[in-house]
Amino acid sequence: MSKHPLVSIVTVSFNSAVTIKDTIEGVLQQTYPNIEYLIIDGKSTDTTLDIVKSYEDKFAEKKISYKWLSEKDNGIYDAYNKGVSLASGDIIGIINSDDWYNNNAIEEIIRVFSNQKFAIVSGEKRKVTLHKKTYGFYYNKKNIGKYVHKVMPLNFPATFIHKTVYNKIGLYDTQYKLSADYDLIFRAYKANASFLFTDKVIVNMRNSGATGQLSSLWLTAKEDQHIRKKNNVKWTNFYYLKRIIFNCLVIGRDTFKSFFIFKKK
Repeated sequence: MSKHPLVSIVTVSFNSAVTIKDTIEGVLQQTYPNIEYLIIDGKSTDTTLDIVKSYEDKFAEKKISYKWLSEKDNGIYDAYNKGVSLASGDIIGIINSDDWYNNNAIEEIIRVFSNQKFAIVSGEKRKVTLHKKTYGFYYNKKNIGKYVHKVMPLNFPATFIHKTVYNKIGLYDTQYKLSADYDLIFRAYKANASFLFTDKVIVNMRNSGATGQLSSLWLTAKEDQHIRKKNNVKWTNFYYLKRIIFNCLVIGRDTFKSFFIFKKK
């Protein structure tokens, strides 16, 4: 791998006019010199595409390859697969349209890769309110062998995957609506991919609010359980229920903290 391998960043979006500017600016301001940026839009009906198009000249000025595609998809992981398939970089990161990278995120990720190929690198995640006020952090569970059998161990928006991993294990399984990233990481672990970490904050992730998170909590739990069963992990109903309760408590805590910070503003 060269000193500055090409890094492909994929953003998936749908009606993201309120937040996507921060995501795009986060890529535009990267200190790393060799980036390709792809936006995969699900046929937005708001002004998302107007915003996307308005950045074409800015990326051209910085000599960053900038491409976008807008068409209907079959869910977020179908969009992920389109982006990964179109990416020409050695290393691929995926960030959704309401999050954004710190300015030196890609530079730090490449430092950690350090010429390794069949590898995955992940950093830390800052949790922010809709108004970009910090209310907490989420840290990777670095003992992959211990945690991958229980939960998704990585901060996926802060995770970058070498293309050789995709070449060996395949893309995202679109039978899952919310947990295909967990499934992919589990498959990478079983294929003996190397997992490397940085303690630096790579991504800022907005709190989507309790209603949206709670409405998807049951489906996430069901899909996670399906992935564990597929990989011969035996969980009793007690641990399954405990995990759901724990996730509810985390969502409630985060929503309270973000609301309190907003009220203090």
